[in-house]
Amino acid sequence: MNDLELDEALAGFRDDVPEMSEEMFLLGKIRLEAAVEPAIEPLPEPEPLAVRFEVVGGRGQSVPRSRRPGLWLTAAAACAVLAVGTTLVVKSSGDKGPVPGVHQMSVAQTPSAVTQAPVPLSTPRPSTSYPAPPRRPAAAKGGPQSHTGVRLPAPTVVYNAAGELAVNVADLPVSPGQYLFMARQEWGKPIEVNRNQQLTGTPGLGGYWNEWVPADRSGVWRLDRDVATGMENGPIDGEAPLSSMISGRSRQEGTFEAVGGVYFPPYTSWRNPTPEFVAGLPRDPKALYQRLVNDSADSYDPTAEALDLVGELLGRPLPADLRRSLLQALAYHPWLRIDWNAKTRDGRPAVSLQIDDRFIDHLQEVLVDGATGQLIGTRSTQLYPPNKPTDETIVHWSVVDRVGATS
Repeated sequence: MNDLELDEALAGFRDDVPEMSEEMFLLGKIRLEAAVEPAIEPLPEPEPLAVRFEVVGGRGQSVPRSRRPGLWLTAAAACAVLAVGTTLVVKSSGDKGPVPGVHQMSVAQTPSAVTQAPVPLSTPRPSTSYPAPPRRPAAAKGGPQSHTGVRLPAPTVVYNAAGELAVNVADLPVSPGQYLFMARQEWGKPIEVNRNQQLTGTPGLGGYWNEWVPADRSGVWRLDRDVATGMENGPIDGEAPLSSMISGRSRQEGTFEAVGGVYFPPYTSWRNPTPEFVAGLPRDPKALYQRLVNDSADSYDPTAEALDLVGELLGRPLPADLRRSLLQALAYHPWLRIDWNAKTRDGRPAVSLQIDDRFIDHLQEVLVDGATGQLIGTRSTQLYPPNKPTDETIVHWSVVDRVGATS
């Protein structure tokens, strides 16, 4: 076949493909150069991926209108994307095989995407991004009690793929008269015992935190809690009686009811959030990450404390918009690592967001369901022999018809 015959055969090959725009050509060129040679300066970020939520054959499916290739693409693959201009379709839960990841994704705020039950819209995958700068040190061991580590840097560029988990975040549908039920089992979990946020632990002993949240979250919530089953958890010295307690021995063991889930006033924090605290957190990922930078600055290892604060907050019934923003905010953390093939203590598949806490020499993990973006566990593991977990939780979420019901 000569050149003329080949041209005629391929004449209609790309009739249905739009012409390459100057903007996309330049963006693709930048990304291709970044894949071949590390960028000296931070790369400009394109517009986030817009996702349109449709119902196809009775099931939810998302259809991206444009895409952004990750830096992990090889030079050859990037060239193919630029030349052909194909369209990426995010696979639904029924599809098989991986879906190429992107650095950051934002979901169009349609009612169906927020009010329907979570449907796995895509399979998050790791994507290469900017190399992290040298790790900032934790506080030196054995120093004064007031000493702290070096604070985190301000958000500048996306360092990891945590934001990809945000595309699947949605609220479970809770009808009037129903309750969102969170069941958390705990092993050795530190507990907050006073307004100075001093922590104590219950190593080796299991506890639980069962919470019922009404459809109208401004109503009365119920908590059934025991930090260490098999022990009598009486009041701590100086602990005042709580008006929220309806039965039990202390704030560590009992049943509590309170408007908006404010069981343990008067102070509020990431570990003891009030509705006002939750409402006051910014939803912009960069601004939310900067809040984490500020609020973790006074800790022994701010690098690890930021992830720990997110894990504590995700362990409460948060609205979907804040859970989405928290995951996107963690993408700005230079030293966050992601294990896409982790498991919870009870064997469920999980995505592990993890950081080494260099002050206590433990690996801190926040375990997220990759299909829903919900917290399903946490874990703290020794980085020295015998390398065992010392603090672990598993979390289950469901909708029930009455307070006290578990299914």
